[in-house]
Amino acid sequence: MLFKDIFEEEVKFAVWSCESSKIPGPNGFNFVFLKFCWEILKKDVLKVVNEFADRGSWPKGSNVSFICLVHKIDNPQQLSDFRLISLVGCLYKIVSKFLSLRMKKVISKLIDTRQSDFLEGRGLLDSVLVANEVLEEVKRRKKSCVHFKVDY
Repeated sequence: MLFKDIFEEEVKFAVWSCESSKIPGPNGFNFVFLKFCWEILKKDVLKVVNEFADRGSWPKGSNVSFICLVHKIDNPQQLSDFRLISLVGCLYKIVSKFLSLRMKKVISKLIDTRQSDFLEGRGLLDSVLVANEVLEEVKRRKKSCVHFKVDY
């Protein structure tokens, strides 16, 4: 499933599922441009996704990103007055989105049913809630127990 042929519809779905109005990447383009020019650019985008799938890596320098400070208020004076933004190129985001959409189809088969995060419909707080309920029950019954916290 993860290594099947890549189809235009899949890549287009990945592109359209990315937020259009986000800050542009290092090249100055965002997804509004990419979606508007899809018919012109789709062959090149598909070529990039296929090359990544074949190689399993990016050509050196093609996944470059820049960090930019955007001020939250007028006349910023401190570092906390800025928002840190990472400018990542659209192609990198497309491949990431494409891979995550493929992974989403098989990940439930890879993660144990007792795992409480990283799957749709399960959340990290579910296990915290269960642990709290168990501890409350132990206190209510005035029993003793060992509580062992595993790194979440």
